[in-house]
Amino acid sequence: MRIIKLTVLALCLGVSVVWADDRPIYKDKNAPIEDRVEDLLRRMTLREKVGQLQQRCTWDINNIGGTYNGESFGTAHEMNISAQQAADLYQKIHEYMANETRLGIPILTSAEGIHGILQNGCTIFPQAIAQGSTWNPDLICQMTKAEAAEARVMGIRQVLSPVLDIARELRWGRVEETFGEDPYLISEMGIGFVRGFQKNGVGCMPKHFVAHGTPTGGLNSAFVAGGERELRNLYMYPFARVIKEADPVAVMSCYSAYDGIPVTGSSYFMTDILRGELGFKGFAYSDWGSVDRLKTFHMAAPSTEAAAKMALTAGIDIDVWDAAYETLQGQVEKGQLDVMYIDRAVRRILTAKFKLGLFDDPYGDPKSVSKVVRNKQHVELAKKVADESAVLLENKNNILPLDLSKYKSIAVVGPNGDHGVAGDYAWVNPEDRECVSLYEGIKNVFGKKVTVNHVDGCDWWSQNEEGIADA
Repeated sequence: MRIIKLTVLALCLGVSVVWADDRPIYKDKNAPIEDRVEDLLRRMTLREKVGQLQQRCTWDINNIGGTYNGESFGTAHEMNISAQQAADLYQKIHEYMANETRLGIPILTSAEGIHGILQNGCTIFPQAIAQGSTWNPDLICQMTKAEAAEARVMGIRQVLSPVLDIARELRWGRVEETFGEDPYLISEMGIGFVRGFQKNGVGCMPKHFVAHGTPTGGLNSAFVAGGERELRNLYMYPFARVIKEADPVAVMSCYSAYDGIPVTGSSYFMTDILRGELGFKGFAYSDWGSVDRLKTFHMAAPSTEAAAKMALTAGIDIDVWDAAYETLQGQVEKGQLDVMYIDRAVRRILTAKFKLGLFDDPYGDPKSVSKVVRNKQHVELAKKVADESAVLLENKNNILPLDLSKYKSIAVVGPNGDHGVAGDYAWVNPEDRECVSLYEGIKNVFGKKVTVNHVDGCDWWSQNEEGIADA
């Protein structure tokens, strides 16, 4: 009875509450998440709060202290090292956050995961456009369950996926990242995708909110034209379904503007719609550099400081890849920004970290990387997804399967013919021969029976026509 009265009195006085053994509530895994968040938030300085609204990257396992300087941040991301190196790095980062920072706030380690965790050596699954072609959400859920297992041993607890953009502009260079052109199919695939990850302790981040995939002229980041009907019937639909049925821990904003309004700086999109209409409860993460682009690209803010304030008040909780949110502390101290917006964002980020269990066990299992990452079962699953994704649109004159008695030679033409293509967000080391090109594959199967020829004919980037005659 005495402990209960003491706790109530402390709450009334606005004092940080502790249990009878002097342990802070936020460190008690049995306490309600909301209580843990509020207890921790009361203990944080303004600088510590602003740190949670930013991302820090490092690849140097020997200079973690130099990167973080005794401070915790919202998220970390690395994409240039192997799975084993990432596991070792993140283990050290998690240990550093627990033991070398004042409050021991864990960092939310992130990676791209659209068709495999983006660390060299991880299983490469078929690209999203192929996943959509399977029409099999349960299979995609199995795929992301396998990805989650690889992420967990590396200590990665969040993926910047899936893409819920709608492929209605075929000149856009990122069509392959989408599940296709149909909002219903995209929704079903997105739900399966998120469930496979989040049921296995890895948070998902559907993107790019909202209407990013139909840019004017097909130019990435260009504005999207449309009205309220297109917004709600097309572009919002996959997000509405995935948020309602899979409850992702985060959402990423987009670079683009909708009907002239830059989405990252819009309270209408990022708060009224995302949270008010769609009921999203997680945190909002900026696409990389999209906050400062409110100044440099959209010309909607006169300064980096103004862009930061615009994005934060709109509802962007974590700023990534630019320094805009580093100005927030100074803006609060000068009376230019109400600290309630910072507290709102920090609550959302801390809530996600508690929900994912990071405060209680953030660690991976570096010793198990070789057993889990790209193991036989995961490679077989990747093959299964690839097999189910194959769609034969036309078989004119029954040309398939090839009857080699009818052919003396096969020509493979084009610059991708002898180039292994794994798709966007897959770092492939050519020396490892991770991808088999079309030319290699045909030679492997038919090379001793027929002549297989290849010529580029052109390259990927120029108007040079010298090779077309050879083709």
